[in-house]
Amino acid sequence: MGKRVVRLWSDEFYGAINPLVISAGFHHAKPTWNSRPFNRLQKDYDLWYLAGGAGAVKIDSRWIEFQSGDLVTIKPGQAYQQERADRNDPFKIFFLHMLPFGQANHQFDHALSHHWPTKITTQHHSGIQPLFGELFETFTARPEGFQLRLKFLAMQILEHIFSTLKHPGIKKSLPPGHEKFLKARDYIEQQYKNTLALEQIADFSDISASYLSSLFKRYSGRSPIQYQIDCRMRTARLLLAKGVSVHEVATEVGFNSLHYFSRLFRKRTGLPPAQYALSCRRK
Repeated sequence: MGKRVVRLWSDEFYGAINPLVISAGFHHAKPTWNSRPFNRLQKDYDLWYLAGGAGAVKIDSRWIEFQSGDLVTIKPGQAYQQERADRNDPFKIFFLHMLPFGQANHQFDHALSHHWPTKITTQHHSGIQPLFGELFETFTARPEGFQLRLKFLAMQILEHIFSTLKHPGIKKSLPPGHEKFLKARDYIEQQYKNTLALEQIADFSDISASYLSSLFKRYSGRSPIQYQIDCRMRTARLLLAKGVSVHEVATEVGFNSLHYFSRLFRKRTGLPPAQYALSCRRK
């Protein structure tokens, strides 16, 4: 009996989509950082969204360069061997281990991975970074009902990716002002520890402060300064989850006042920093 052919983008294919998030995290590499060599055979889909910087990863004995806005995927059956960060602009990545079909599915996984390139440029998908950010936060904090929220966020990420895979020949142009938004966003990502004024960010991006504010509202749903606070809080959550003390975290993410940091953190997450750190400890 012949092998059944799985057709992508069919009702059967979409009906089988039931993403299972295995793990998620955030990694801000140091300049010239190199991982130790591995030779790990991938069993799931390991997705990296490049929130900033640049670097390279060695997959199946081939080095693949990546930079801000890229989505890198190590697929089932591929060998992850090593990674390195750029000397001057080290990468910041959200990573996500996921099974799109809820479990290993040889036929569907084989068909999908055949059409899924190792690297996709997602600059025209302005909504994909917030999805990875929220998924990381949900996986780390694990609020009530977090499994359902993880599945919902993973479905949205897959929707972005499938949209790109279904129309590989179509070159989408960036929306108006999007390049300026990306320039300003990357600047905030690099300088988030420092006190930034709206005018300072606008000058760097070669646009007016009012236009900068409207671009951020359009593409991120928040103001540039709110986005900077998001960057600080995201890093704070990561450090607290790693066991760094509250005082050290406040200093590391750019707060001179421990009281103000604690008050803002509680307002943003619903928990004081120490309690949040405790909630992240697992056996």
